[in-house]
Amino acid sequence: MAISRGALVTALLALGTSSAAALQDIVVTEDADETVLFQADAVVRQTVDSPIIATGNVRATFGGQLLTAQRVEYDPDSDLVTAYGEVAIYDEDGQVYFADEAQLTGDLADGVATNFSALLAGDSRLAGSSVVRRASGENDLNNAVYTACEVCTEEGDDRTPTWQVKALRVTQDEDDKVIRFRHAFVEVLGVPVFYTPYFQIADPSVDRQSGFLTPNIGTSTRTGFEVEIPYYWAISDYQDITFSPRHLTELGTLLKGEYRLRTHDGGLVVQSGFIDSNDDDVATELDPNAFRWHFFGSAFKELRDDWLMQVDINVVSDKGYLRTYDIEPEGELRDAVDVIQPDRLINELAFTRRLPDSYTDISAIAFQSLRFADDNDFQADALPRITHIQDLEVPGLGGDLEILGNFLYLNRPGGLDTTRGITSLTYERQHTTRGGHRFTGFAQLRGDIYRFEDADLGIESCNTGEGTPSELNRYENCRETLPRNGEDSGFTTARFLPTVGAEWSYPLARLTDGATYILEPRVQVAVSPEKDFSTDVFNEDSQFFQFDTVTLFDWSKASGFDQWEDGQRLNYGLSATAVYPNGLTMSGLVGQQLRIDESNAFDPDTGLGQTTSDLVGNLDIRFGRHFQLDNRFRVDDQDLTLRRAESALRASVGPVSTNLSYLRTETQELGITDERDEFLSAALAYRLTDKWTVGGAWRENLASGETTAQSLLLRYTDQCTIFTVNYKFDNTTGGGFDQNRSLTFNVDFTGF
Repeated sequence: MAISRGALVTALLALGTSSAAALQDIVVTEDADETVLFQADAVVRQTVDSPIIATGNVRATFGGQLLTAQRVEYDPDSDLVTAYGEVAIYDEDGQVYFADEAQLTGDLADGVATNFSALLAGDSRLAGSSVVRRASGENDLNNAVYTACEVCTEEGDDRTPTWQVKALRVTQDEDDKVIRFRHAFVEVLGVPVFYTPYFQIADPSVDRQSGFLTPNIGTSTRTGFEVEIPYYWAISDYQDITFSPRHLTELGTLLKGEYRLRTHDGGLVVQSGFIDSNDDDVATELDPNAFRWHFFGSAFKELRDDWLMQVDINVVSDKGYLRTYDIEPEGELRDAVDVIQPDRLINELAFTRRLPDSYTDISAIAFQSLRFADDNDFQADALPRITHIQDLEVPGLGGDLEILGNFLYLNRPGGLDTTRGITSLTYERQHTTRGGHRFTGFAQLRGDIYRFEDADLGIESCNTGEGTPSELNRYENCRETLPRNGEDSGFTTARFLPTVGAEWSYPLARLTDGATYILEPRVQVAVSPEKDFSTDVFNEDSQFFQFDTVTLFDWSKASGFDQWEDGQRLNYGLSATAVYPNGLTMSGLVGQQLRIDESNAFDPDTGLGQTTSDLVGNLDIRFGRHFQLDNRFRVDDQDLTLRRAESALRASVGPVSTNLSYLRTETQELGITDERDEFLSAALAYRLTDKWTVGGAWRENLASGETTAQSLLLRYTDQCTIFTVNYKFDNTTGGGFDQNRSLTFNVDFTGF
């Protein structure tokens, strides 16, 4: 029956006075905003002046609200609706209110209810002995309780929630989307732990609301006792600020915060902070400036014609700042901020354009070293770096044809400046025969030109500080490794770098009832002129290189442009894979490089450059989703001495999950092992129950026998609470720092 509130009496009278009848659909076309849909099993009215009584599965709607009850009485003179028995009111925003008895106005906007409770968004619960519902959008509760925890067991029995708030009076403001508490106690497992005369939280129905967030509490040997109380300010639907002052009893108060902005075509995240460190002895030793700060920022904006602008700014006041205050990027910036090893910060402004057949990048990049031994005047800044790659289509040629152009200017305030231009044309074509043989041919023509200024000042590795006799001797030794022995201040050099080659592989597969086996031999031949350019070109973009199965079949193994692989070489390897029905998979590859003549293009420690390289291989094992073991190794080709080994194990069995990694590297000179680096890292988590988890991590320097870091964690999690206790030990010393031990506590209450 659809009726307007003013026509409610007329519609019911049409059913007959002093009668009972099942309601039928009656439509009255009046103001749609005041239309009430009223349904029940039966309606009774004794006289024209008596109330109208609806019984049995009563449903009444007004606008976006729905009322259900076992019995409803409507008095047309007072325009009051009284509901009895399992009363429920459903709001259009999804919140549900329950009561034993309620008296409401005809539009369900105002009223009073007893034994009231509400199921709010996110399964939060609000209950009180009585409530007054107002047309202004406020619900005033007396003797109220609020929680986001389950209050009943699966069997329907009562249980004490993990946390709850009890207050003499609670106001739920539906317009401002907040809940206000007066004279409130916060209880944990039924025990009062905190009292406040007033506070408010965001209504669970909103995604964002200004207010205080859960504080973080901890202590460490370096910072002392510390507490952080964040305040969140929802400026608008597309921007917000979180202000998180952090007080450290040993170091002072660090004022920090985060600003976020998101629009339809861009976004911005900034995290920054500062502190007056006059009382910080460590800070004074590392940097005489008392004012210390950090700034992490990342932004992007979509421009016209498929261009994208990206900005990353990451700077700190001094090299020891991040370690002193245990600062790191958080949230969205945790992955966006590029912290290398983590001893260098990167700042970049980039304009990129990706099209189906081309890629363009125009960037300016600056670095800040955090190593205490480094001089940032010797850090190279790319101002700018320009790269363009274009795919070309030549009718009838087939294969893939690509042209590349690269320009780079590297500036060092106190050292070498480099200007570089590169262009290359690369062709590759693949063919597979009917018998399964796969052939690939490739060729590249490349030309480079370099201009060096202040070449005699060298790069970071030659910076020797004040010039003591030992430092001067070190500089002379270092200068001998520089192009032209570091004797030329400025010079220009050019080189022409052609490469041509071919590759063959032949996958062989065998299917049996017990497993599937795949065996694939692979051979690659590459030919380049035998020319060593190390005496003319500073290698700056290819200093970090790892010879393993990943780079084995790269016909140019250099990781950048400055380094170039010359000569005639053959890369060969054999891979094998076995797949079993039970989910077990094993795969491996072993290979090597052969050369006609030796090459000085690579450092001897890489295992390359001799007529026979070291042997590289990998062995990987998978068992469903619960077990994964990856192994990489490199062994000496003469005596099979292990030169490098990497292993990573990830496993999960029942309540136990673990991660284990091992790294071993050896440097070698003239065939004699000089130094070994060996590290072991382990992490273990054990789920004691469905709510309690304990875990730990450990990092050991096996070469020195020292534990470099360890942590222990205890975590409780249920549907409304996350409680974490975390202990950390950092054995990293140097630069004025001692060992550090910290203990932190964090509680996150869902619904606050």
